[in-house]
Amino acid sequence: MFKHLHIVGCSPRSGTTLLHEAMVTCFKVDKHYDHEVRFNQVTAVDGDIVITKRPKDTMYMPSVIDDPELFVVYVMRDPRDVIVSRHGKDRSMYYSNIRLFRELNGYAKKIAGHERFLQVNYEEFVSKPDIVQAKIARKFPWLERLYDFSDYHLHANVSEKSRLAMNEVRPIAPTSVGKWKKNLPRIKAQQLLHGSLTPDLIECGYETSADWERVLDDVQPDLSSSRYPEKVYFWRRVSQRIDALRKVAVYRRMRRSA
Repeated sequence: MFKHLHIVGCSPRSGTTLLHEAMVTCFKVDKHYDHEVRFNQVTAVDGDIVITKRPKDTMYMPSVIDDPELFVVYVMRDPRDVIVSRHGKDRSMYYSNIRLFRELNGYAKKIAGHERFLQVNYEEFVSKPDIVQAKIARKFPWLERLYDFSDYHLHANVSEKSRLAMNEVRPIAPTSVGKWKKNLPRIKAQQLLHGSLTPDLIECGYETSADWERVLDDVQPDLSSSRYPEKVYFWRRVSQRIDALRKVAVYRRMRRSA
């Protein structure tokens, strides 16, 4: 048997790339992939420790978390910062949206508390990286620390895809926390499309009331498009569900034959 630790997220642009690069740099790992790989495409040999990441794979985790070789780290980030983030490969558009955040976070809530599941908050990770590293090591004691997360940038050797997603390799720091405050038109537009984020923010611990919404009162919405669709229609959802069932079935067959 091998140990497969898969990093997923509340959305693309949630910080999974940075956490993945920090973990494969600062923990002893036998195998990892250049950037992203689906959970069901990972191979290894007995005794290996494998670390991978793909934020949207959160949707599959409730169906496969019973695999004793699979361990899941879920990255939570303030959805306001998620939906104003842009990707380095195309900075002309916003990447994610409230619809996608709510869907993926809904899947994560189904497995919260599982013995092989750990939630990492992006804000704590970038503010107190070594404390978060210690939490990960306590949860998964078979991980062997090589370097401190705070020194990750001194030892990292990242792929071009990861470098593009992160913009650059630099010390882990909270420079992107609260960027939504400079992108209020985007926040206003997303709430017009998907409804208030306040219930989500309160549930996730980012706000205690709707008072924060007052900053949006006189803001003109920015209705720019997102990389991912704002709405997924019925037949598309059916197709996605069938595709998900196929991936899970392939994964289970592969594990049984291993």
